[in-house]
Amino acid sequence: MARIACLFSVEYYDTIEYPLPGWDKIPFGLSLVAACLERAGHEVRCWVVCPDSALKQVSQEIVCDYCCEMVAASCVTTQFPLIAALCRSIKDQKPSIPVLLGGVHPTIRPRECLSDPSVDAVCIGEGEDVAAAWASACAAGKQPRGIPGAWIKIPGGEEIDCTPPAPFRANLDELPLLNYRHWERWIEPRDRRLRVVLGRGCPYACTYCSNHALRRVQDGRYVRFRSPENILAEIEMLAGRFPDLTSIRLEMETIGASIPWAMQLLDALARFNAAREHPVAFRANLAITSQLMEDQERLGKLLASFRRANLRCLDIGLESGSPRIRKEILNRPPYSNQELIRFCNLAREHGIAVSLYTLMGVPAETPADAVETSVVARACNPLDISPSIFYPYPGTKLHDLSAEMGLIDPSNLGRTAERSRVYLSSKVFPRWRVFIEFVLIQWRIFHGRQTMIQIVLTSISRVLGILPGLQISAMRIRKHLPFHRRRLEVTSNLRPTR
Repeated sequence: MARIACLFSVEYYDTIEYPLPGWDKIPFGLSLVAACLERAGHEVRCWVVCPDSALKQVSQEIVCDYCCEMVAASCVTTQFPLIAALCRSIKDQKPSIPVLLGGVHPTIRPRECLSDPSVDAVCIGEGEDVAAAWASACAAGKQPRGIPGAWIKIPGGEEIDCTPPAPFRANLDELPLLNYRHWERWIEPRDRRLRVVLGRGCPYACTYCSNHALRRVQDGRYVRFRSPENILAEIEMLAGRFPDLTSIRLEMETIGASIPWAMQLLDALARFNAAREHPVAFRANLAITSQLMEDQERLGKLLASFRRANLRCLDIGLESGSPRIRKEILNRPPYSNQELIRFCNLAREHGIAVSLYTLMGVPAETPADAVETSVVARACNPLDISPSIFYPYPGTKLHDLSAEMGLIDPSNLGRTAERSRVYLSSKVFPRWRVFIEFVLIQWRIFHGRQTMIQIVLTSISRVLGILPGLQISAMRIRKHLPFHRRRLEVTSNLRPTR
């Protein structure tokens, strides 16, 4: 069969030697592609680069040392230039190596990607079957054609073979478990921040997120779940691989997408932990909705199940404290500020911490809306927050609205520090004010609850986010501070309890 190099890139990184900040940052889509290629009999190795990587040296290693025969790469919009540069460097070494590019950006903007001379084919939608069929054709010396979900350049002309994608994969349990050895080289050996993906898709259609665009790409059911048995098989594999494992993040847009399935999974996690001397602590995303809050009995059972499973922290999307912004601009699932605050109080009563996502600088937002976000977030009394500045990702409804309102130039949209830099030009909420509110949000929420040094250092780190190189250096220093190490024990590496 063939030797295939799988390529991934990051903007924020720990070191050039270990560019992936942790196991929780491995690209799960590309990881599954690599596992499926391996299952098909191909030899696979993975590479990760960052903005400071020596691309010529990396490409020489891929082509000359590994004797690569084909490349499968993945990227989001902001990482396309770096991945394309690496692929061009590989082509400079050996022009005959075919390159397949997948991920969210190629799915939404396939022609832009194919216009780059380094890209021979792009994958539209889910890529495991596409990559396997493409690799098999290339390995057999055939020109790939007619692969569902692939747009392929035909040599010798302008022709592109475009085949509609197959429906979404219905049974996620068919996929192999990840081969974590693929990424060992790129992660600091002592890291134990681990994630397990529970399913695919999101039941909601928030305008700033790519989910509403991706669900239109393929037919079939978009929101799907792995079985609890399949998830437990991966968790047990990780527990065997990392004997000192203490925590795992359960990755899905919302673990509440199906309450009956979630309850089955939580029961399975509780049984898993009951058999361990040192239980594993879990963390997950949960979308709060008015429907969830209306059924008090079901909500109480869900929170009790979270606690029995040793789920210690929930990440919840507040996004905006303004009901107007949530409903009219973001198209968030319906929930009131009072319902969110009440849920956070109930979670704490069950011994479950809450962390909040917030989003700032969206179209039609005002400074008063941003302040309201801080007020609501403070009332929730979260353990932590993950604030972002809005970035208009191409293919999303909010990108199109930003262009219609004249807030961005779609033909000249930057691709650096996309969640820390202000990209919209609004007279109502000027860039300088958006950035000030982004920096002040830590103080607005945590004054009197965190020490001033904690607030100041966190705020400085966010200021440096507009310059990724400086932020990377600051984060390396911050990781070694005593208060930050204690916070990581609670949030990232949760210490388990019975």
